Amino acid sequence: MQPLVFLLDVDDTLLDNDAIKKDWDEQLRVELGPKLTTRFWEIYEQVRNEGGVIDIPLALSRLRKQTSNTDLDERRYQHARSLFFDYPFYKRLYPYAIETLKHLRTMGLTVIASDGDLVFQREKIIKSHLAEAVEGRILLFIHKQEHFDEIMRAYPADHYVLVDDHPHILCDSKRIMRDLLTTVFVKQGHYAADGLPEGFVPDLTLLHIGDLRNYQREQLLRA
Repeated sequence: MQPLVFLLDVDDTLLDNDAIKKDWDEQLRVELGPKLTTRFWEIYEQVRNEGGVIDIPLALSRLRKQTSNTDLDERRYQHARSLFFDYPFYKRLYPYAIETLKHLRTMGLTVIASDGDLVFQREKIIKSHLAEAVEGRILLFIHKQEHFDEIMRAYPADHYVLVDDHPHILCDSKRIMRDLLTTVFVKQGHYAADGLPEGFVPDLTLLHIGDLRNYQREQLLRA
């Protein structure tokens, strides 16, 4: 059993997903034009609302099925698809993301615990070099806060630290894990502007993921 395990989110925690979406939008407008680009993002939101998770492959597939070959032929579709699957994710890591993972590894075991579809999200983690940084320890769930039993079986520990940009995930996780969990709220993505869930205060709040390099094991456990 490990004394300490760090569970780290990916999107808007280690990886600037908001900036990535902006890049995709600009590239899609060049490749598909504004009408089809707008339609893609509408389908993207529909898929997320239906399943509670972002699923790029499914959104792309629906766009293809719902669009005539005249408006979207196979060549243009495959090129648009490549904008997602061939994206250089490592270029959008937050400053000091890899260095932070290395620092945390000196104190405990680092594990990527991410929400998302099981295909594209794994590709993103690999191509951003995050998989290598955590030595291949990756857990993917639709809603990870519903799978702490599995997480604890996979990586038994005396204590866990959950690092995430989503305050509601942190809140739900704290209610489940209680004193076994230290919650670290990283205020980087679009959730930073949202208020905290009623009655919830993260154990630690940081403006940048790189700030976590300034903390030692005792400070995190004390928090």
